[in-house]
Amino acid sequence: MSVLERIELGLLVLGLILIAAGALQARYRYVGGRSRGRRFYWMTSGFGTFFFAVGVGKIWPNAILVTVFFGAIVAVSAYLSTPYLKIGERIYALSPADREPDPPDGGLGKK
Repeated sequence: MSVLERIELGLLVLGLILIAAGALQARYRYVGGRSRGRRFYWMTSGFGTFFFAVGVGKIWPNAILVTVFFGAIVAVSAYLSTPYLKIGERIYALSPADREPDPPDGGLGKK
């Protein structure tokens, strides 16, 4: 296995770990607060998708298709199960409870 292949494999694994961390945040919400959780979800998912795309080796068509594929999965997952799909001041979510505006305390539940 050449050095380049090892780097690509490492980027693939790192990408999958970061994408999984975002998915686990969507499921278990272990980072408290809506805005903090939203930032964590999008940062880990975005970096994970980027690293995975770089790790596939070929930019066209592999990396482009991987980016579109994982981007669609992350966006649909955010819409279906979280309040993390926020564009401007509007929150897009399947659940009416998730569509509510962020609490003024950042969603930490403190008074």
